Amino acid sequence: MTGGHHGEPGHWEYERQELFRVLEPIARANLETIQTRMADADVDALIVNRSDNLRYLVGFGPYDSFSLSAEHGAVVTREGEPTFVAAPRLAADLEERHWLEDVVSFSTASATAATTFTAVLEERGVADGVVALDPHMEYRFVRKLEAALPNAQLTDGGDLLFRARTHKSAAEIALIEEGLQIAELAIEAGIDAVEVGARECEVSGTIMDAMISAGAAGAYALPSIVSSGGRWSRCQEFPSQKRIRRGEFVQLDQGPMWKGYYSELARMAFPGTPSDEQRSMYQATFQAHEAAIDAIEPGATGRDVYSAARDVFVEFDYEEWMTDGIIGHGIGVVAHEPPYIGPTQSVTLEANTIVMIEPGLFRRGVAGVRFEDMVLVTESGHEVLSRTPHPDHAKFV
Repeated sequence: MTGGHHGEPGHWEYERQELFRVLEPIARANLETIQTRMADADVDALIVNRSDNLRYLVGFGPYDSFSLSAEHGAVVTREGEPTFVAAPRLAADLEERHWLEDVVSFSTASATAATTFTAVLEERGVADGVVALDPHMEYRFVRKLEAALPNAQLTDGGDLLFRARTHKSAAEIALIEEGLQIAELAIEAGIDAVEVGARECEVSGTIMDAMISAGAAGAYALPSIVSSGGRWSRCQEFPSQKRIRRGEFVQLDQGPMWKGYYSELARMAFPGTPSDEQRSMYQATFQAHEAAIDAIEPGATGRDVYSAARDVFVEFDYEEWMTDGIIGHGIGVVAHEPPYIGPTQSVTLEANTIVMIEPGLFRRGVAGVRFEDMVLVTESGHEVLSRTPHPDHAKFV
């Protein structure tokens, strides 16, 4: 490996190798978890091809997988290491740089991806078994696999994957917390940029610059969410050229990717003096937010946490304008994943699960209010991981 200044090939190559080194033990532990769950579910093989599931099981990322087509992917069986199926250029790249030892290439000029996957499954002795597929796999590719695997029982691998991904290892939690520090740095920069006359897009650019400059590989929302006044009362999340006015709420929300894992944070800013109605909406949302967090513990369901927030909105007579449906979600190799917090979510929370809590209140033409915090479910209750203070909070109490 040659040396180089920041941005030159030598530096990038070092960063990439370092990323693989960090993600390899995490992916290997995740692989062991998935293989145990496959045995319990009588699944013989699992094919994954979306970027989040590939990061989870083979540590391929963070954004390297943008080079993937729908037909690249990994084959996981109950024992042994995964086999990665890729077009020749990517296969050669993986063989040189990644810890995966079994990389198989295909070429549309000879063997298609579907027939190559079939050959891998046959070599593993599971071509006639139960084969679970990535829940995000393109329909067209599924049809190709059906034709190539006439004796296999193809099934949805979503439940298998998401139940495993819900439980975070200590190493995954550590990476997510590192990323959260970047999220907080970026949101705080955005808060400082909020002033009367500033455009939403300018504040969003400030957040993005702070986040990328701190080392984030990217973000789940491009550009960062900045929305104010009447736009935020309609929950219009992405920034416009609208200028921020005195006396209106400003939503700031972002989630950076750090070493293959996401974090997220949202805060409200308010330049000026709130009206009585704005103060009431803020208090209701803040109390609902706190009530939802307080309800988080092992054994609680997403419905229980939702109900705790809803009860506060009902008390304030704001039920009509509260967020309808999901008010929280898991986070990890993708920004939004199970478990979800909402009125129909019956799955119980478990220790070492991370959830984002964000009940909101949106009254068209008046105001919108929503906060977001990252919460870790612990053995005895919960821990709020995000630390950024709520700006202008003193104006509303």
